Amino acid sequence: MPAAETLPWPDNVKALAGSGAVLVVDHHAARGEPSELISLNPDRDYVPASILKLVTSAAALSSLGPGYRFRTGFYLDRNGDLWIKGYGDPYLVSEELCLLADQLKSSGLSAVRDIRVDDSFFEEGVIGDGVTFTRNPYDAYNSAFGVNFNTVSYLIDRRAGMVELNECTPITKTARDIAAKSRGAGGQGRGKKKKSQNSGEVFLNISESPRAAEANGAEVMRELLVRRGVEITGEIFVGGEVPSDARLIYEHTSTQTLQDMLTTLLRHSNNFMTNQIFLTMGAERYGAPGDFEKGRQVVLDFLSLYQLPKLTLVEGSGLSRNNHLTARQMAEVLRVMEPARSIIRSDTDGTVFYKTGTMTEVQTLAGYIERPGRPDEPLSFVILLNGKYESGTRNRILAALKAHLVDGEGEEETGRV
Repeated sequence: MPAAETLPWPDNVKALAGSGAVLVVDHHAARGEPSELISLNPDRDYVPASILKLVTSAAALSSLGPGYRFRTGFYLDRNGDLWIKGYGDPYLVSEELCLLADQLKSSGLSAVRDIRVDDSFFEEGVIGDGVTFTRNPYDAYNSAFGVNFNTVSYLIDRRAGMVELNECTPITKTARDIAAKSRGAGGQGRGKKKKSQNSGEVFLNISESPRAAEANGAEVMRELLVRRGVEITGEIFVGGEVPSDARLIYEHTSTQTLQDMLTTLLRHSNNFMTNQIFLTMGAERYGAPGDFEKGRQVVLDFLSLYQLPKLTLVEGSGLSRNNHLTARQMAEVLRVMEPARSIIRSDTDGTVFYKTGTMTEVQTLAGYIERPGRPDEPLSFVILLNGKYESGTRNRILAALKAHLVDGEGEEETGRV
């Protein structure tokens, strides 16, 4: 049997795709010219995996705006307790934490009793469909106050054991407890260990509960403040709301805009960041507490605003297998998102902008193919493969599409079947 790539167009793509969907649309086609350049099973439902992040990103740009910045409030009450009010910032990473700790010290903060986290901006204990409660970082819970993607991270040194990743990422009690549960300080088992020349970097999800993750964030903040000379005598509590008479001493605004964050989350396929934004959209549009139903409604509002076909989604990252869409639905979202396509990762020669989706028996790919001499008129493409496929099939399909539609191999004709 000949290799699929040796078959004529579009039989080569059909052989590779099997029961999957492949759709390429020229949204810039002149009147009377075909807009669908190849169309295989365009209206069949498939599990999208992480290409759903493109839908969430498009809805977020429309709902919140590209310049939206997340905030986190810090209050002192009459008892001397420091309250942290979270508003869903997806990117409260170590560098941001050091910046805000410096600001709190500069604001005159010198002594604190208890540290209390107000997480009422999101529904209590909110957990997205598809979370599987492992130590893998991609499985992290969402929460109104989430630090370092609600994971713990540290270095492993053969002689010293657990070592801080950097000065802005102190090792907390939670981190030590999780390391001990994860077959020793190396975090082996269900976590992720990244080896480097000098040490082993360990990243583990705080899978106990969303509030356990928030408590760890407060532990990190306590240690950073203590290192700056702030006296803290009390304990950490998660839950409750900032008292009405508490005084705002500092409101941290994220250094990255929403568009910056979308670029980061799409290139790293970060589930935590995506659903933080998904929940925040719901809370901003329909009022706190944010939950997955409110976030879903914002996406449906976006689809309705642009007269796009509805799709089935239960969360925003693609982690759930209960999300479903068709190639044609995805292509229409790409049409609306086209002006912002630079936030999507591109290939080495900068002519293909794409997002992948990968789960067991799910291979998906969606994005844009730029044509020579027409950089502002890209083709939109969608590849949806569910079931048993050879690894890399989606990339072979994309290569065949590019070879025929851009590089000019074969005859110029539509491939509708």
